[in-house]
Amino acid sequence: MNDKLLGMLGLCVRAGKAVFGAFSAEKAIEMGTCRLVILASDIGQSNKRSIEYKCKRDNIPLIYYSDKETLSRAVGKKDIPIICVCDDNFSSAIIKIHGGVAK
Repeated sequence: MNDKLLGMLGLCVRAGKAVFGAFSAEKAIEMGTCRLVILASDIGQSNKRSIEYKCKRDNIPLIYYSDKETLSRAVGKKDIPIICVCDDNFSSAIIKIHGGVAK
């Protein structure tokens, strides 16, 4: 796994520029504050379809990364399958670290 990406994600969380979970992420997408969505690879199918649809509809980059346990540990929470980054600078930095490719 990419420790730089998890480090940047942790920094984003400490800065208060991220929201967690399906409900909060969908709300951030609907409000237009979401700049990047990071999904755990072991997310449930219904949440996955819903978030993918909304990201595609609103042209929000989407990254599949690691699993729930690793993402949760990186942000200091439990069972977090979805993280929504709500800052342009953090989102572009995370996409760059990820390899410049996001759906």
